[in-house]
Amino acid sequence: ISVLQETTRLIEQKLATNGKALKASFNAANLENDGDFLYFVADASVIAFQYGNPDILCKPLVEAKKHGDDLVEAYDKFIKDFFLKSEGSTQSYNQQNLKNTAIIENSADKLWWFQVCTKVAYFQVAPSNDSIRSHKVDTRYHLDLCKNVFGKGIYPDVDAINLYYGGTKVAGSKIVFTNGSQDPWCRASKQISSPSMPSKGCIRVYGFIAT
Repeated sequence: ISVLQETTRLIEQKLATNGKALKASFNAANLENDGDFLYFVADASVIAFQYGNPDILCKPLVEAKKHGDDLVEAYDKFIKDFFLKSEGSTQSYNQQNLKNTAIIENSADKLWWFQVCTKVAYFQVAPSNDSIRSHKVDTRYHLDLCKNVFGKGIYPDVDAINLYYGGTKVAGSKIVFTNGSQDPWCRASKQISSPSMPSKGCIRVYGFIAT
């Protein structure tokens, strides 16, 4: 964690002094918004854990730190060798791309952000302490993204969604909630297990399965 935190600080410093060159080195020159770039950088590390591949991220960074190598370069290599090969590009982090309905009309990325911005408000903000992601990825960044992509007046009505679906008091049965201990999504799922609605551990959270 400490190495990731240091890497994030170094990326922030380089972004402030020579942002264009840094983004280009990460194959992310299209992310003109610094918040979009920092969100992309943070998401890359999350994906490694979320899909059960922490060693692909941690081992090279720890080795780079141990040998005094450039941590930003090591992280850049991880993103190119692993993250971008699986994700394809950085376009899903580009607010301008998300706004362009002609390009992204059927994109799952835009559908997800619409759900976030109007319903669930799953804003992946940096915590106040011990964060591995930039503190610039805050609530304001997410609210500005929602407004920029979907227009004024867009705001997540979380209370209505929790009331409709039951929140932590789901009125159902025979539902399996698959929660991963290392998955950042696990806290968005039902945590307390019961015979009719068990909460199971796994690597990747896919939501729930009703039977």
